Formats: sequence, structure tokens, C-alpha cells
Amino acid sequence: MDFLKSPDIFVIDKNPIHNSLIKYHLNVNRFFKVQTFSSGNECLYRLQKNVSPAFVVMDYDAGDHNGFEFMRKIKTYSPSTDIIFFSSFDDPILAVRLLDAGATDYIAKTGKLEMGIRELIKNLNFLIKENIQSNTAP
Repeated sequence: MDFLKSPDIFVIDKNPIHNSLIKYHLNVNRFFKVQTFSSGNECLYRLQKNVSPAFVVMDYDAGDHNGFEFMRKIKTYSPSTDIIFFSSFDDPILAVRLLDAGATDYIAKTGKLEMGIRELIKNLNFLIKENIQSNTAP
């Protein structure tokens, strides 16, 4: 995956307003290859067509799948995809369990969605920079 270009990002949230806001803020912050899905099954369909995004940003409750189950399915089709949970569940124990199971990051949606989105964008930029540095290190 070429991180010097805008990475492909799939966003899964059953709330269409959250999907739209996340996509808008990602686009404003120069993440242009963003596809949104209102269910895990829609996303799985794209993954089965050999589309491998750099990141999947998803709520723990993707509507038709829970986070653990869905993360395993994503990794089956796209093992190199980083999974970031952007969830309304502000549960540190759940976050640690998901990270231990292979998630790249867990960000709780706060009372103000825009604050959570800012944190998401900051973390995406960090992950991209970290990946570039690790790929260019001697």
C-alpha cells in the first residue's frame, strides 16, 4: 500500500449522519478515498471483490456484526488492513480486548462527535507517518 497517496478508507457506521460527518471531515483533511457503509455486510461485499483498504474505521456495533466477529472476517479477506474502532462504547476493557485481538486503534466517540473525529484524524495521520518511516528505514 502506498501511503504517500491518500489511503483507501472504509467507514462503517449504521448511523448515516455519523457516516456523512466522518467522510466529510476525512475529505477536508485530505483523505479523499473514503467509502462509507451502513452495514458490515455491505463492506464485506466490497472486500470479497478484492478491494483492500488501508484502514477500516468502524463502530463496535456495525449493525449486523459485533466488533470481534467482524474484525476476523475483515482480516480473512484483507489481512493487511488496519482496523480502527471508532465506537460509541466508552469501555476501556472492551478497547483493550479489541486491541489484543488485533485492532490497530480504539477511539471512543465522545459527547461531541467532532472531538472524536479530530482524534481519529490525528491518529490516522500518526499511523500513516509511522508506516512511511518504517518502510523507509534502512
